[in-house]
Amino acid sequence: MDTNSTPSSIIVRSYQPSDLPACQAIFTEAHLGYNSPMVHINFILQADMADIEKNYLQIPGGHWWVAVSTEDNRIVGQVAVLPMRLGDSSYYSEAPEEERDQICELIRMGIKQDVQRQGVGKKLLSTLINFARENGYRQIHLTTLTNMHKANAFYQRNGFIKGPIVKKPLVDIPENVDDKTKFISNIPSSAIFEVGAIIPDEDQRLMKVPISESKCAYIQHYSLSI
Repeated sequence: MDTNSTPSSIIVRSYQPSDLPACQAIFTEAHLGYNSPMVHINFILQADMADIEKNYLQIPGGHWWVAVSTEDNRIVGQVAVLPMRLGDSSYYSEAPEEERDQICELIRMGIKQDVQRQGVGKKLLSTLINFARENGYRQIHLTTLTNMHKANAFYQRNGFIKGPIVKKPLVDIPENVDDKTKFISNIPSSAIFEVGAIIPDEDQRLMKVPISESKCAYIQHYSLSI
């Protein structure tokens, strides 16, 4: 991600339907950079990212932004937000009832490799935080894979606090499942490592490698009070 000041040639604006190919390409590039299986990338592209307008912009309390280079009108980054009940339904169900509707989910953040560490991610994050505050959210939650080292470093630099790590096995998604997103979120975890827990050496090793090698998704939770 990034730490330096944002170039003046970068602006952040709301998603437009014509942005879809560029947004899908950013997501694909980011995950291929960590050797994520193409089948899992395609799953996301065919799920919520198949219709960003419907699944984000038309959702109360949801939105999607892109970072655009004004020099060549190229989309170089993106980030989205959803209410927790839609962004992470399992985390929503476990959160205290009086708090969970005040939590939003940061999702689908990605920055083109050639503009990383130039402030693009920080400007996107700032835009999302302002939106979250204006919409009554008091906390931002997100998850990322433990092997996504740049993403983990970015969130920690920007004040996000580490939560538990959830280990889930990779599974094949049946073609006849109507709601594939719900199917994925309901896959039972094989282990949950709470903050400060002693993590076995083998799990520590697997957390650092691509999920195609580990055959498990090690999901790192983060939160930020706003």
